[in-house]
Amino acid sequence: MFDLVKGRGRTVFASRDAVIYLFNTFRFMGLNPPSHCRLLYYFYGSIVTLFAVPLSPLIFNVGWIRDRNILSVMEILNCVQAALNVIGVPIKSITLALSLGRLRSVEPLLSKLDARYTEPEDLAKIRACAITGNRIVFGYIISYMMYETLTMVTALLGGHAPLTLYIPYVDWHRSVWEYWLQASFDGAMLFFLLFHQILNDSYPAVYIYIIRTQVQLLTNRVRRLGTANKSQEETYHELQDCIITHQEILRLVSIVEPIMSLTLFVQFFIAAAILGTTMINIFIFADFATRIASGTYIFCVLLQTFPTCFYATHLQSDCEQLSMSIFHCNWLSQGKRFNTMLLYFLHRTQADIPLFALKLVPINLSTNVSIAKFSFTLYTFIQKMGVGKNLK
Repeated sequence: MFDLVKGRGRTVFASRDAVIYLFNTFRFMGLNPPSHCRLLYYFYGSIVTLFAVPLSPLIFNVGWIRDRNILSVMEILNCVQAALNVIGVPIKSITLALSLGRLRSVEPLLSKLDARYTEPEDLAKIRACAITGNRIVFGYIISYMMYETLTMVTALLGGHAPLTLYIPYVDWHRSVWEYWLQASFDGAMLFFLLFHQILNDSYPAVYIYIIRTQVQLLTNRVRRLGTANKSQEETYHELQDCIITHQEILRLVSIVEPIMSLTLFVQFFIAAAILGTTMINIFIFADFATRIASGTYIFCVLLQTFPTCFYATHLQSDCEQLSMSIFHCNWLSQGKRFNTMLLYFLHRTQADIPLFALKLVPINLSTNVSIAKFSFTLYTFIQKMGVGKNLK
């Protein structure tokens, strides 16, 4: 099960192998049907998707609003910080489900790109890409399940409902069996919602990492131009193929970028409110156990955007390295025709690969830091108003 994470189980790796865990998670969530048992699978997938996607904002908000007069401020904030994150789930999950075929369509293109590389150094980089892509998804699963475990444990130890989700005609204050029904329902809903979030948050980081790997492979290939024992004609055709490879990488970006553009915009939009609410809960209202769970939640919220922004920022650096490698290849020993085409290639690579959320917000570390700074400013403002003293 964990062979891909450990880099074992196969001798030959491809870039398309980086999405194996990602699409296995899609299958677990009822979005990637197998070749057999389709009717039963569609029934399972429809139940999971119905409760976790379109109904989740309603279920997460009605319960705590109904019980707001009997819940403590800490319990209300626990519900609010989760409910804020759930608001964006329908948009992100529906967008991702509708784009599943689009994401699958890049795999033949990745196979075509990989086929150009036979050097041991390049094959090692492709192998690292395949392993790292699956490790990214696995890391999200571990982190989010840790949050679920801490949320459930702290709620059960404290004797309150984990999320107070809405269940008709059930009041968990009334009897023991209703409390356990409420806790079980909260845990199940949180489990499937977190797996939807794993899909929504991990796929941009995985695909940007794959694009980074292809840019790095092309950079090494361009740097070697003119150094092998090849004629000028062979080197010229090699340069032509490098330009075609660059165009195919841009095509890969054009397939993936519109999908992550919408989902990341939604996440950027709500992340600051989530972080601000959670920090207010931690530093003003929460008890020790809830602080641990909320601290894990903050880590998970940061994890929703940080890896993607981190890899996107480094992708821009990789693009700069590609331009530098064109300049540093052995162009002095080549003919005029080669150098003319090299200038065209250099011009084409001057522009960075554009990654924006809805063409408005750049996807990079600066945006991620700005969101964190805004949320801290929001917390400081509320603290200075003395809200905690009035409500404790």
